[in-house]
Formats: sequence, C-alpha cells, structure tokens
Amino acid sequence: MLLPMLTPQQASNRAKVSRGTIMNAIKDRHLLARRDNRNRWQIDPSDLSKWLSDRSDIATVKGVNSDSQHGPPPSDENLIRIAVLEAELKGKEQRIADLERDRDGWKAQAQELARRDAPQGQLAPLPPPRRWWSWRRG
Repeated sequence: MLLPMLTPQQASNRAKVSRGTIMNAIKDRHLLARRDNRNRWQIDPSDLSKWLSDRSDIATVKGVNSDSQHGPPPSDENLIRIAVLEAELKGKEQRIADLERDRDGWKAQAQELARRDAPQGQLAPLPPPRRWWSWRRG
C-alpha cells in the first residue's frame, strides 16, 4: 500500500523542523519533492525519512567537531599569531580613538565658526524665486 504524499507543512510537523527548513532542503535539492497538478509540493514519506537520517548524520559530525574545539591546546605558532593579531587589534582601536577625537575637535571648531559668522538675530533676506519661463528661453 502506498503512503499518502506529504505537504511541506505536514513534513515539517513530522520532522519537528520549520516549514522554511523543509523548503530550503527542497530548494537545495537535499530533499526530493514533486509538484502536483495544482503546483503544490508533495513529499514522499520515504524521501523525508532518508533526508532526516542524512541530516542526523550531519548533526552528529558537527557535534564531534564542536567537541574537538576543546581538545589539545594551540601550538606555539598559533599562540604567536594570536599575540600578533591582538597587538594589531589594539593598535587599530587606538587609531580609531584618535580619529574620533580629531573628528570631535573639527566638529567643535566648525560649530564655533558657524556661531561667530552668523549675525545675531538677523537673517539675510532670501533672493526672489526664479521664474520657470526665464529658463524656457534657451
């Protein structure tokens, strides 16, 4: 007896993942699916179980890799490289702080010049607006 085909939502409920995960797997062709006459995705339950088993193998491998990060200490070469990178980072952070101080100084100077040059309480009259027909004569 053939099992009924599953929609992406039904497949996500069975697999306990989001519908988006199912759709991404279909798009990446990791999960086999077909479209029916109404242009809806149909997933065979056997294909879903195969995808789930492949996926659990990947999760197991990722789990092993994350455990290996807590393994042996880094070599002397890596420690030297880390120290060099930390020194470079500290230098860049100092440079950023210097540039921010310079920026703030220039900003304060510009504001002071703007205050000094602005007339007290008087605004310069605006020039009359240009008429569009003067441009038309070209």
